[in-house]
Amino acid sequence: MSGEETTPLWELPRRRPTGDRAGAASRRKGQRVPAESNPIARVVVDVPLAHLDRAFDYHVPSELADSAVPGCRVRVRFAGQLVDGFLLERAATTEHTGRLAFLERVVSSEVVLPPRLARLCRAVAQRYGGTLADVLRLAVPPRHARTEAEPAAEPAARPAE
Repeated sequence: MSGEETTPLWELPRRRPTGDRAGAASRRKGQRVPAESNPIARVVVDVPLAHLDRAFDYHVPSELADSAVPGCRVRVRFAGQLVDGFLLERAATTEHTGRLAFLERVVSSEVVLPPRLARLCRAVAQRYGGTLADVLRLAVPPRHARTEAEPAAEPAARPAE
């Protein structure tokens, strides 16, 4: 080797993002504002692990405030991954003291998990030693986007007696 001195890698200056990418993540996070009315969503995530068998709190972004109704399907970021879940209820406050993540999107605003079915699924999970996510996966039919897009059929009129 020649007599040149080389600078160790740990002493080289770090490259900083420039242009559009600089601060893009912070701008994205800064744009999300919680909903004004009941900004907390309690979500059961579709994760088949028994120690995660509970509802988790998320912020409802203002742009999803109307479509995020109890009983609908949602996508949330959980442990670094996007997972499906069911929105059980909306609340004004949370007991969680840390920072809450936002709902990523409402998959369908169609109510597929009414409160009565949610209570029944919880009772079945407790009675038979399963997780709520496992019971919900079996109790709620899979999503069919084409069926959701079709208008609901009017109930047939009852004949006069």
